[in-house]
Amino acid sequence: MNLKDVIDEKTILTELETQNREETLETLVELFKQENYIADQKDFLEAVYKREAEGVTGIGNLVAIPHGKSKSVNKVGIAIAILKDTVEWPALDDKGAKVVILLAVGEDNDNSKEHLKLLSLIARRLSNDEVIEQLLNAKQKSEVVSILSN
Repeated sequence: MNLKDVIDEKTILTELETQNREETLETLVELFKQENYIADQKDFLEAVYKREAEGVTGIGNLVAIPHGKSKSVNKVGIAIAILKDTVEWPALDDKGAKVVILLAVGEDNDNSKEHLKLLSLIARRLSNDEVIEQLLNAKQKSEVVSILSN
């Protein structure tokens, strides 16, 4: 598996204007529902908030990687928001988030393995400051795909 296989332009939003973490998450979850990645928005959002309560998903450098494991997930997916403005988000460096990468995974063992692989692939890609800088400045969905897929 590589990121190119799971990144879908239909689940990417650039220059998104939201006021806070909740609005950002709700927007991305709605996008997952529209594209049939999840069956139930409320159930999936609850799973994301449950994970958020366990520890910070803001990894620093204005990037957050929230995720939820839920029975309502139809297929593993990534929804990405490049925000116009930084929103408050519990983060390792307390700087909030401007790039939000939401992962949707099911609850079975295969999905758990996929989840760990995805997190690892994303974390590896985002360990490069140049990649983060490119994402922060991305204006087109195709740019986001290209940046994360290389």
